[in-house]
Amino acid sequence: MRIAAAAVNSYEYKEVEKGIEEVLACFGGIEALIRSGERVLIKPNMLEGLPPERAVTTHPEVVRAVIRQVKRAGGIPLVGDSPGIGSGMKAAEKNGIAGVCREEGAELLAFAESAEYSFPEGKVIRKFHLTGELQQVDKVISLAKMKTHSFMGITGAVKNLFGCIVGPGKAQFHLRLKRRDDFAAMLVDLALLVKPVFFLVDGIVGMEGNGPRNGSPIQAGVILGGTNGFAVDLVMGQMMGFNSEELPVSRLALARGLVPGLKRIEVVGSGRELRWDFQPPYNLESLDGRVPPFLVRFFQNQFTYRPVMNEKCTGCSRCAQHCPPQAIKIENGKAMVDYEQCIRCYCCQELCPFDAVILEQGLLLKLFGRKK
Repeated sequence: MRIAAAAVNSYEYKEVEKGIEEVLACFGGIEALIRSGERVLIKPNMLEGLPPERAVTTHPEVVRAVIRQVKRAGGIPLVGDSPGIGSGMKAAEKNGIAGVCREEGAELLAFAESAEYSFPEGKVIRKFHLTGELQQVDKVISLAKMKTHSFMGITGAVKNLFGCIVGPGKAQFHLRLKRRDDFAAMLVDLALLVKPVFFLVDGIVGMEGNGPRNGSPIQAGVILGGTNGFAVDLVMGQMMGFNSEELPVSRLALARGLVPGLKRIEVVGSGRELRWDFQPPYNLESLDGRVPPFLVRFFQNQFTYRPVMNEKCTGCSRCAQHCPPQAIKIENGKAMVDYEQCIRCYCCQELCPFDAVILEQGLLLKLFGRKK
């Protein structure tokens, strides 16, 4: 199996275009993936309407380059996502993707209505409710952002597809699938159902630390791509400095035989030797498999990281509005968490606009120490 990595050091369009073309050339070019007349959904990461320099979303110049590639093959490019906050249309206006779509004549999809998709071969989910626009396209390209993630460790090619779930539907999965491995298994099923024809990752500037929203930009200088999203994420995680075969989605994909181990993946391209030391999210380690589940539930406050609001909290109520179990209330101008109801999904940290949520170790978790 092959994954391509192109060294790209800036978002100047010519450099981005060259990097995208280098990656695609390793797989026969865009013409090997897209046929003339096909409607192609380009699915970027549009977590929120924030400017490109925050490194929260796929950069608009990368979206532009992929739109042009699809048009070169005679395809009809469409762009869409359902962000964590607000509408996709508003987010796209603020992060620059809407402007690119207008300039390039690509339709921007709202991802407002869901449709039912049966998936009987799913291991944990056999029926998804995803954006109805998937029924109107012939191919999907996942166009992700290289970032750390407070729940899954990293977010890249596969996790990007979670945006195919419309708005409030995302919270239901956090409620149903509270363990990291269960949530990761859902993402594996989702990727197999959507089945993008190609996976690209914008890693020119990635995010480290408390991703996917409140981390810090880090110059990584790479665009990754391949036809197997699990392999793309394995290579990406290793480049970021993590033991990627132990990350939740990758571990399950390996166990199910959906991807070979890193030693059997050939990495080609000008960026194949790139390596970094991304700062991990505070709760990258997990007690899954280390402590019996009934003990984790019984001593939840002691055995897990818990979200705590610091002095930056303004009581804006965004966390309360989007908390899946409704465990957060606003009292005296500050968010307060009911830890008996909290499911440790860390959506509050992910969506806080003021970086006011820190993850604090419980007493017994401190005794276990950080995994090396």
